[in-house]
Amino acid sequence: MPILIPYNQLSPEQQDIVRRVSRGDKNLYVEGPAGSGKTLISLYALKNFVESESGKILFLMYNYSLYGYLKTALTELDIINGLTIATKDKFFWDLAKFDNYYPPFELSYEAKYSSIMHHILSTETEQEFDIIVVDEVQDISSDEFEMIKRLGKKIITLGDFNQGIYKTDMSQEKMLTLGDHESLTTVFRYHIEIAKIAKNFSDRDLPSMVKTGNGVKPRLIDIPENQLFPEIAEILKNLAVRRKRVGVISPDKDKLKMLNSYLNANAIENVYYSENKDFRNHDFSTYTPLLLSSFSAKGLEFENVIVFGFNRYSSVINNLINKNLLKEIIFVSITRCNSDLFILRTPDEVEQIKNLKAEESNEAAELDLGDLLDDLF
Repeated sequence: MPILIPYNQLSPEQQDIVRRVSRGDKNLYVEGPAGSGKTLISLYALKNFVESESGKILFLMYNYSLYGYLKTALTELDIINGLTIATKDKFFWDLAKFDNYYPPFELSYEAKYSSIMHHILSTETEQEFDIIVVDEVQDISSDEFEMIKRLGKKIITLGDFNQGIYKTDMSQEKMLTLGDHESLTTVFRYHIEIAKIAKNFSDRDLPSMVKTGNGVKPRLIDIPENQLFPEIAEILKNLAVRRKRVGVISPDKDKLKMLNSYLNANAIENVYYSENKDFRNHDFSTYTPLLLSSFSAKGLEFENVIVFGFNRYSSVINNLINKNLLKEIIFVSITRCNSDLFILRTPDEVEQIKNLKAEESNEAAELDLGDLLDDLF
């Protein structure tokens, strides 16, 4: 199943930006809310660059799941061999290794990474790439961005500082000094009923920005803890007939691991990667439900999404609360969906999830038969 909207179905605004990105020589920062098409614009601009032999191109992203998604998309566009694609951490580690620099073994990962960044920033470098594209730029550091500017002749950055899920010293103000700036104002991914839920976790008036009209209202399902996995299993069985991409998203990887074991024991097909690096080779066009953390879900989209696991006693949730990032993680989790959204709530759910109001009865996770027939025929 293709994961990209065809170019001729992009909005006039999006097509215009693709053309200007492809032809211009200035650095560019493109910002916009989740689902506004930032990554889509970059992919079609990259297609133009590759096909016009614009030189050496690097596409950087911050995590392995987005790497896997973009690898699938670039393969779909038939330009995967025309550029270099890498996660930012691995790219900078490889730069240090190329210079024969290895940080002390006993340091933590964070300390090692800080050490290699200090080293490569203090080393003479030449511009190696004609174009560098950076996705989710709000989640990188100033040091990383300084290195990117040294290595690229033209820099295209994509991001939304309302979706930052890591504390960094980057800011919108810094990005606005980069060069040209484009701001996307229309959301295409999800419909207005999802926007009504998502607005609880955003400073934007999302319903006014959504292009798609009414869709299926998000299902807010309240169940006992011991019925959580059976309920998810039932939803997945009902969704299987639709043959659409499904994401099962939780902030807690331990919960995902337990769910994976339960689904496997009950012969329900699913994909779960215990190692994030394994996302690099995932085929995001498959219909098999993908279990992934809220952090790994950033930048991705699915037709159907199940969100669960925001338990107020979880150490993961308490860590997010302490870092003042819970709202951002909830927002990322529920805005990956462009059709049917299921939010499962147990008695110990955080208040931000528990207090969401359902606009219609959601007594069961059963899908409407009429909807299924529409999908099939």
